[in-house]
Amino acid sequence: MLRGRRGRRSLAAALGLMAFALAGADGAEASSPRWITGPPYFTTVQTPVIWYVDQPAYFTDSGDLSASVNHAAADAMVAAAASVWNVPSARIVLQQGGELAEHVSGANVYLGSNGLVFPPDVQSTNYASVQIAVIYDSDGSVTDLLLGGGASNPNGCRQNAVTESVDSITPAGFIQHAVLILNGLCTGPDPEQQLQMQYQLERAFGRVLGLGWSQLNDNVFTGTPQPTFAQNLNWPIMHPIDVICGLYTYQCLQQPFKLRDDDVASITMLYPVTAGNVAAGKQLSTTRSSTLDGVILFPSLEGMAGVNVVLRRNALPQQVTDTWDDVSAVSGFDFQQIVGNPITPKPTSMAGSLGALTPVTSRGYLQDPEGYFIFPWIPLPSGETGQDILMHTEAINPLYTGEYSIGPYPASTVTPSGSSTAWRFNDITPGWSRFFQEIAQNTATTCSTPGDGTQTSPAAVPQGGWWTDLICGSNSNRWSFAHSAWTSLPIQANRSLTIEVTALDETGTATANKLRPVMGVWHATDATGSTPSVAAVVTAFNSVSTGMTTLAAQSSQADTFRIAISDERGVGRPDFSYQARILYADSVAPAISGAGAQVTITGVGFRSGNTVTIDGIAAKVTSWTSTTIVATVPFLKAVPVGTTVAVDVVVTDLSTQGTTVMSGAFQYVYTAPVYTLLLVSGPSGSLPITLPATEPFVVKVLDVDGVKPLTGVPVVFSATVGSVVWEACGTVVCTVVTDANGQASAPVTPSTVGAVTLQAAALGLTQSVSFQAVPLVRAVTMDPPLEYLAEGAIVSWSTTASFFQQGLAATGEAVVWTVPGSMTLSATQVFTDSQGSVQTMVSAGPLASGEQVAGSACAWGGVCGSFAAQGVDSSQFVVVLEGGAGQSVPATGSLLPLTIKVTNGVGDPVAGAALRIHQTVSQWTAPCPAQGRCPVAPTYEALTTAGTSDSNGMMTLTPLQISGAEVTDIVVTSGTQGFVSLSLQKHP
Repeated sequence: MLRGRRGRRSLAAALGLMAFALAGADGAEASSPRWITGPPYFTTVQTPVIWYVDQPAYFTDSGDLSASVNHAAADAMVAAAASVWNVPSARIVLQQGGELAEHVSGANVYLGSNGLVFPPDVQSTNYASVQIAVIYDSDGSVTDLLLGGGASNPNGCRQNAVTESVDSITPAGFIQHAVLILNGLCTGPDPEQQLQMQYQLERAFGRVLGLGWSQLNDNVFTGTPQPTFAQNLNWPIMHPIDVICGLYTYQCLQQPFKLRDDDVASITMLYPVTAGNVAAGKQLSTTRSSTLDGVILFPSLEGMAGVNVVLRRNALPQQVTDTWDDVSAVSGFDFQQIVGNPITPKPTSMAGSLGALTPVTSRGYLQDPEGYFIFPWIPLPSGETGQDILMHTEAINPLYTGEYSIGPYPASTVTPSGSSTAWRFNDITPGWSRFFQEIAQNTATTCSTPGDGTQTSPAAVPQGGWWTDLICGSNSNRWSFAHSAWTSLPIQANRSLTIEVTALDETGTATANKLRPVMGVWHATDATGSTPSVAAVVTAFNSVSTGMTTLAAQSSQADTFRIAISDERGVGRPDFSYQARILYADSVAPAISGAGAQVTITGVGFRSGNTVTIDGIAAKVTSWTSTTIVATVPFLKAVPVGTTVAVDVVVTDLSTQGTTVMSGAFQYVYTAPVYTLLLVSGPSGSLPITLPATEPFVVKVLDVDGVKPLTGVPVVFSATVGSVVWEACGTVVCTVVTDANGQASAPVTPSTVGAVTLQAAALGLTQSVSFQAVPLVRAVTMDPPLEYLAEGAIVSWSTTASFFQQGLAATGEAVVWTVPGSMTLSATQVFTDSQGSVQTMVSAGPLASGEQVAGSACAWGGVCGSFAAQGVDSSQFVVVLEGGAGQSVPATGSLLPLTIKVTNGVGDPVAGAALRIHQTVSQWTAPCPAQGRCPVAPTYEALTTAGTSDSNGMMTLTPLQISGAEVTDIVVTSGTQGFVSLSLQKHP
């Protein structure tokens, strides 16, 4: 399923004076408040921001919502969305107080100098009479005015159907006024459109009441593992981001208009019912519920914030465990979100005043606010007398940031350190309450950073310019482990540098879900406590590299820089590790030289692959260490002949884009240009004479920078040893001009046998290649070279000619076939294949005894192979039984075919010979007795046939046979002398 954003928008800067209350302050905590008070804006500390009255009334627009939804229908929808928050365990009562004095629209709302100006009864100054103004934006004009033209378009209804803003929060931590804008263009004739808006309004009312977002049964959102019906039914209404399973997101939830236990826990925490405020229709929050709070700590006893804690129940006495998580909490929910750091001091706005560093008091003891969490309302399952509680920790989904954030880290989530932890508490009854402390396992274990310096006494940058460290450490507030790492680096005049800091996880892998590194640079003489005077980066991860923040700084005078590394939020933790690097080139030696000279750049933070440019021209680098780079000075065309010019030297890390510049640090002395002639390819090995070499002689000419190709440069090709012909010119010496790629190519043919050395010369430079010229050896073989034909016969056969050059198959060569009039060819191939072969069908005859005719196959204009046919007299025929003789098989079997061959008496096969075959089938008889006459077997069948030998002199004969036991006698004759006989039997 697709994941969508929820259907609400913060008014933020649009509603004027109190807009600052929402900008950057839209974070929330699981089953916890949307806002927690803290200094300096608030006068109270770590108190949930709630309504100043327990019965805030909403007042609806006096007009219709749209052509499809009149005023009464709109009021009914708003009432349905609001009523779900009126639960017995929370004292808040949300109900309609009446109507606004007008239909609010673009006709009576305009943009003033401090934001939108509404009619008087909608403005926040009227909070005593109207706490919540619900605007029916029937034509979308107010939404467009607020969010920009086109925002009201129905295509954006998932985001802009309902817009909410709490636009008045007092320093005492009370909500005085809020506005809800319903986009009428998101309604219509389909009832699902109104149900979708009711669902979005239900969630918006939760936010207006001060509820934060919640992560519970989050696999409903992620889809992994596949969520169950029960998990969906207990996915909080106040989940951060909707699941998109179709046109309407409310249809993705089971019972979307019913609060889950986690939602009830949230509203109950904000507005608990106590003995002193219980009213009609309400009950004590502790009725059939229990509470649990605790703290999660690192082994070094610092609190671990941003850990989601979820709880499920095992009902007693039935011992039935829920298959879903029921309620949730998050550690550090009332910890200060923005602590401040030397680079960006803590702001004084409401956005900078959420949460505090004050310890939490639980059971009379002070607890670390960074690791503290609470389950304020754990309901007992209906009909049960008690329950067991099963809890475990989990990471907050990294998508839940900014206005969708959960916990004290709105900019980005922090992955919990170590492994997930689980606890169980048994036999819990109503009214039960307990605190517990948990030391997380397999986590980062230290918060000590004694070697990284302080603002007044910064540490020297480690040798090499690379180091790893930790942002964590004690300070004046024992409940804050904020820390800044201070280092110092002396720099020369007219230098720049790049600082790179990469956040690391516990395994040393770069991450964006731990430390958010920011940096600042001061002059050594700057007063302590001042903001950075040289350079600063106040937002983390401005680099293309994962987890990296970079900062460039420069100075026109010799100086010592004081450098601070901090967390963007101003916090510190044992798992806030980082790797730092300062890329700084300090000097070059020699400081005066010309093209081709070797120079050494000294500095810190170098590594293999760093590039060097001198006056913008790339220099060839030959070696790197962390403190030195050795490079060759390029030729600078821009420098006039006979002059010396001060130029910049720049070192660049291509992987991070970090640079360091030494401005005017190198004195370049003009020298004659040095070009480059590269060997691209050339002939090699043993090559036959009179044939072009398979590989041409190719060189490339480069400009003085060693990179840019030069075009139009004459290159002279010659042979310094041996004799050749250059194909491009047809002569023994050839001049070729370089092309657009700076290349000159010259195919060559060796003329005489022996060693050959070729040379290419240009711009005073040469390149050479050598090879051995060998005799040209070509050969051809024929298969068969001679075919014997029976006199008077006409025979066809396949002939193959195979051509070889230097012992290898000659492919793609043209072949010419020649035959006399008594021979014909068909299906003839005229180009050799990958094996160097060609084939043809030859027909010859009739030939007299001893008569011979011949043809030929020639390539390369004279390398030929011959093939011939010769007549054989019939008196020379010899019949040979090649296979199938001596067969004796069971009566149920079958006799196999015979293979018969006709030769000329010396073993050569004869094609086209006529054969006569006589076969008889007789009864099988037992062997003759020792005395007396042999039995006479009757003849069952006889057959005489004829045949002809093929081009290989062969003929296949199928024996005559009957079913059952029998003997087959066979006689085969050919010519006047050829004869063979045999008997085959099928025995009982």
